[in-house]
Amino acid sequence: MKSYPFAIVFSLTAVVVGLVLQFSIGSISKSWFSFPYNVVGGAVFVFLTTAIYFLWRKTNFILRFASAPFAIVTVVTLGVLTIGLGSINVKPEGLKGILGKLGLDDLTKTWYFGLVFFLTLTNLWFSILKRSMVYQRKNIAFLLNHFGLWLAMFAGVLGQGDIVRLTMDLKKDIPQWQAKTADDKVVNLPLAIELKEFSIDIYPNKLFVIDTTGTSLPKGKPVGFMLEREGEQATLLNWKITLHKYLEKAIPDTDSTYINHTMWGAANAALVTVEDLRTHQRKKEWISAGNFQLPPRAIDLDKEHTLVMAPPEARKFQSQVLIYQKGSNRILEEKIEVNHPISVGGWRIYQLSYDERMGRWSDLSVVELVSDPWLPVVYVGIFLLIAGGVALLFEVKKN
Repeated sequence: MKSYPFAIVFSLTAVVVGLVLQFSIGSISKSWFSFPYNVVGGAVFVFLTTAIYFLWRKTNFILRFASAPFAIVTVVTLGVLTIGLGSINVKPEGLKGILGKLGLDDLTKTWYFGLVFFLTLTNLWFSILKRSMVYQRKNIAFLLNHFGLWLAMFAGVLGQGDIVRLTMDLKKDIPQWQAKTADDKVVNLPLAIELKEFSIDIYPNKLFVIDTTGTSLPKGKPVGFMLEREGEQATLLNWKITLHKYLEKAIPDTDSTYINHTMWGAANAALVTVEDLRTHQRKKEWISAGNFQLPPRAIDLDKEHTLVMAPPEARKFQSQVLIYQKGSNRILEEKIEVNHPISVGGWRIYQLSYDERMGRWSDLSVVELVSDPWLPVVYVGIFLLIAGGVALLFEVKKN
């Protein structure tokens, strides 16, 4: 049990020292973890910790440092920091105060998190070295598990500074060879993306009751009526709404009516009956969300309330693109969807956004390009971790 007090004192000391460093010199620069510093630093870490272990592995200090209690305490400490502090929602204006000094906008760059993470990595490495010195069949699962976890954590940290995130604005039939960083610096790329077609699938519009200030009601938890099927009814506050017709692409026919039309810039519209449940008065009118080209149309309910149609929300959106690469005559035809990125030439390309003001008629598609050269190493670590779990199951079953 003596190992637990040792581990607790060591972990708390790392947190306190980390907090002092955090408040005095600020967060750790990610440039420290960019090539070639990350490779050199990683090699030095492995060499020094390995040398320290083999030189002093029989001392009480190293025995306690490589123990299971030390691992449990450091992992719990990491969990408390990650879940406890990482769950705090920091607004931009809050970064000027103590929350900003604590580095809560990016916990992984803080000194207190970094020092505890360093202790966890060192403990894992010492445990791996300890078990690797004795060849036993039962140690195979342990080594696969622990080395896989260590490798994933090790590569994940060292690769932080080499991760590149860029955004690219795509216009139809124009190959784009340049992208921008978060601070709007232009970067020339070894590949180009040409947008051939951009499409959006939308959810049916919703109707809401608003007050004279434009606030959706009830305040705090507004209730909407999704226009999914003709003939459906819903009660919003004191009014019963019946949907008669819903047009995804419509244009005004007169000042108060709409017709179905596929012209560019058409808006959503619906024909509804509104019944006041207090007076049982009814009126049948068209309502529309409008868009960048057509004005919206609302229905007045009384002097203080109005029925409005909210703009449609995107269900999914995707880009059909051609991809060119320098030094290659091959042209790739790809489809980029939300949550379905593609991989080309070491880049992961994600569908990011579009011109929301234009909605379904957007002629702009924004994609994100991410380069993470250390990701394959992380995947190797995860694979070893899974293999260790499978080996452990077979070992338990056999015993």
